[in-house]
Amino acid sequence: MKKPPFEKVVSDYIRLVYFFARKSLSQPDDIDDVVQETFLKSMRAYDNFDFKSEGQLKSWLLTICRHVITDMFRKNKNHLSIEQDNIQLFDDSDVEDLLDAEITQEQDVKKVKQQLKKLKPVEQEIIRLRVNEEMSFGEIASALGSKEANVKMRFYRSIVKLKESLL
Repeated sequence: MKKPPFEKVVSDYIRLVYFFARKSLSQPDDIDDVVQETFLKSMRAYDNFDFKSEGQLKSWLLTICRHVITDMFRKNKNHLSIEQDNIQLFDDSDVEDLLDAEITQEQDVKKVKQQLKKLKPVEQEIIRLRVNEEMSFGEIASALGSKEANVKMRFYRSIVKLKESLL
């Protein structure tokens, strides 16, 4: 994959970084600060970053974003991790994207949304990155600072829990 100009990276991935930050933070100013800091840090390192696929680029940007969020929590003496934070990670559009319009009845959508919210935040994030962002397990593991085997296990266990809760 040919390395695009950094301006193109920003325009192509600003929404991804914004929504990733929005899932962990509640204050709009904090979200904007994290997005800005993520792209500043990535701009400084972009020339030295060698990626072979779009997935590696996404993973790299989300890893930087996760570190910026962690730094923000530390700076504010708020020692919550993304996994420990009790933030609802799915909204209506995520649910519709996740199900790819297979569920059409309004009450079914509500039921799935309710069950998704019962999953742990990190499980919700893994499902969202795998289904909506179409990231590989390796890319998700890199973005979340975890091992690929752990991400796979959490993903499949989460899907099983979701299916069982819907039966």
